[in-house]
Amino acid sequence: MLIRRGRRMADYLGADCFAVCVSSHRGGRRSVTQDLEGIQKHMNFARNLHIESRTLEGSDPAETIVDFARRNQVTQILVGRPKKQSLLSRLLFTDLVLRIVRKAKETRVIIVAERRRQVQASPV
Repeated sequence: MLIRRGRRMADYLGADCFAVCVSSHRGGRRSVTQDLEGIQKHMNFARNLHIESRTLEGSDPAETIVDFARRNQVTQILVGRPKKQSLLSRLLFTDLVLRIVRKAKETRVIIVAERRRQVQASPV
C-alpha cells in the first residue's frame, strides 16, 4: 500500500511524512459519499501510522499537491498509478500523475504501481 511505503521511506530517510488529499469542489459527481468513505479510510490508516494527514483545498489537484510540497520543503512525492487511464487522457496531459510530474520540477516524484497478486497454477 502506498501509505505504508511512504512511512517506511520516511523512517529510512529520517524525514517527516505527510498524507494529503485534495478536495476540489467540482459539481456534478454523485459518487461523492463512496469516494469520501474510501478517502476517510485511507486518511485514518495514515493517522494510525502516525503520519501527519492533511486535506487540501484547490481546483487543480496537481497544482495543489506541488504547491503544498514546495511550501513544506517536501523532497519526494509518492503517487499511485491509477488502475485505469485512457490513452487520450495521457496524450492531453489530463492524467493527474503526469501533471504532477510536469509541475514538480525540483521534487522527485515516485510513481508506485499497485501490487498484483500472482495466481499460482494448480498442478494438473
